[in-house]
Amino acid sequence: MLCRSIKSPTLKHYYKTYCRTLTSVIKTAKKLYYDKLISNSKNSAKTLWNIVKTETKKGRNEVGPPLNNNGKTFEEFKDKANNFNTYFSNMNARPATRNAQTLDPALHYLYKVFIRPFPCIQLTPVTSKEIKEIIKSLKWKNSHGYDEIPMRILKISLPFIISPLTYICNKSFSTGLFPSRLKFSQINPIFKKGSKTEMSNYRPISLLTSFSKGFEKVIYNRVHNHINVNNILAKEQYGFRNNSSTEIASFNLINNILEALNNKMWVGGIFCDLTKAFDYINQ
Repeated sequence: MLCRSIKSPTLKHYYKTYCRTLTSVIKTAKKLYYDKLISNSKNSAKTLWNIVKTETKKGRNEVGPPLNNNGKTFEEFKDKANNFNTYFSNMNARPATRNAQTLDPALHYLYKVFIRPFPCIQLTPVTSKEIKEIIKSLKWKNSHGYDEIPMRILKISLPFIISPLTYICNKSFSTGLFPSRLKFSQINPIFKKGSKTEMSNYRPISLLTSFSKGFEKVIYNRVHNHINVNNILAKEQYGFRNNSSTEIASFNLINNILEALNNKMWVGGIFCDLTKAFDYINQ
């Protein structure tokens, strides 16, 4: 508007030059500021991603675009939330496509691989020391579930609540019941790819309560120990294991390919891209 009100060509030229210079100064200042943040940070990767999130969120419409579901369009925030809730809740409600015939080969393979039966898992009682170490190992976060209690508050109040936490956890082991309130989670839709108006292009992210994370870690320690002691997992299982990673899997794959090629052998591969694989797991 200011450029339009300036009739003099000379003044217009100076004003445009001023705008370009000011924009350049702002960009340079922001670059120096962000460079300083990254260089002074203990976790540069995390700081970098926080900067990217901050910049990409600027000017974003919080309400978001209209959503399409079954031919209907929803624009109101409440309508979107209700439809997302219904859509995510029914993800695993679709009829199972597998039958007994398709399961027989898989079961036959498992019976051949694991000849001896597995011993029953022993849920040893948890101690206050273990609870303390588990809570201390979790990250300091301000994010929270439906109870609005972040991990930061749980860590600070741990000396005062460690005894009841230990009691409740051991009670869960003895009864075989997990507290119902800890099963609740706050679901956030995260856009993945494609059109932002299509509900099927979003995936749910669950925000669990801080207490449930501690309980799950206690159970995880016992299940993990049981699996390792009894050698239940195959050596080719690289994901979600200690002292293993995708880098090791890639190294072994490349090493096997090169070894086969050196021995004048043919090499073939089958790669499967499973879209929304976890949505099709039977509950």
